[in-house]
Amino acid sequence: MSHSLPLRVSRRAVMVASTMLAAGVCAQGNSKPVRIVVAFAAGSGNDLTARDLARYMAEILNQPVIVENKPGAGGSLGTEAVARAAPDGLTIGLGTSSQLVMNVGVYRTLPFDVDKDLRLIGLVSSRGMVLAGKASGPKTLKALIAEAKARPGQLNYGSAGMGSISHIVGEAFAKAADIRINHVPYKGNSLAMADLAGGHVDMVFDALSSSQPLARQGRVNLIAMSGSRRNSAAPDLATFAEQGLRGYEAYTWNCLFAPVQTPTEAMERLNGALNQALALPKLRDRLIHEFGSEVLAPSTPAQADAFGRRERERWVPFIRSLKLQSS
Repeated sequence: MSHSLPLRVSRRAVMVASTMLAAGVCAQGNSKPVRIVVAFAAGSGNDLTARDLARYMAEILNQPVIVENKPGAGGSLGTEAVARAAPDGLTIGLGTSSQLVMNVGVYRTLPFDVDKDLRLIGLVSSRGMVLAGKASGPKTLKALIAEAKARPGQLNYGSAGMGSISHIVGEAFAKAADIRINHVPYKGNSLAMADLAGGHVDMVFDALSSSQPLARQGRVNLIAMSGSRRNSAAPDLATFAEQGLRGYEAYTWNCLFAPVQTPTEAMERLNGALNQALALPKLRDRLIHEFGSEVLAPSTPAQADAFGRRERERWVPFIRSLKLQSS
């Protein structure tokens, strides 16, 4: 799936500006660490992405950048921690579609307003999700759907929590395949995948970066990949469409975000460092070839905010139509 940005300035211009800003930050340095809050447990695809960003952004900023995991409530606990943090550019979050889109559709009330309390620093990447099954389960999508129809309501799927992307795409899958499956929420996809590897749940929608190593060890099966074409990081894995489930999409995206009142200067510094980090060949290659992602940089805060709004306009009505709303 394409997530092209509505650029009003050229990518080259954004990159040049980002490089100049980051260079200025590097020269200044800062002994106080920047904290990236990840709203899911350690070991998830988002956690791995945040730790890569922290490593490279620390070098660019000449400033410590640390990752703090704060899982729970489908990502809303970590989002709230950032929304309530001092707007000084030192506490930011790795934002995901779970936190910034799915939670809005699932929860009737949230302790923050995505549009009023948060500001996106810049976009990172997007990636199609993979349907992983337990090692002793069906090996193909057709076989999995057939088993689910033969045993309605008896198969279960794990997710990163109520309102997470892995929850919503699981419900959307059940609707598209016309099956009944049970939802088992965890405090992060890494915990759900651990139970999948142990045979305690039947399936999990996950990132390729964290599911593929388990598949290589023979602990899970990779059943289907979302996207209009096969992912270059897993060329042997057939898409949902190839296996007969056309029109179904399961993808996630991420960004960096900050409290809405974070000063413009701090936002620009962080945006510049993010864009420069994502231009580094080592990081781009890892995101594309190991994680199976599409890099969405460079972007400005305004472009990132617009992207998030479009995603909410697309997904929130659909989520509410599923009648999954929680208090």
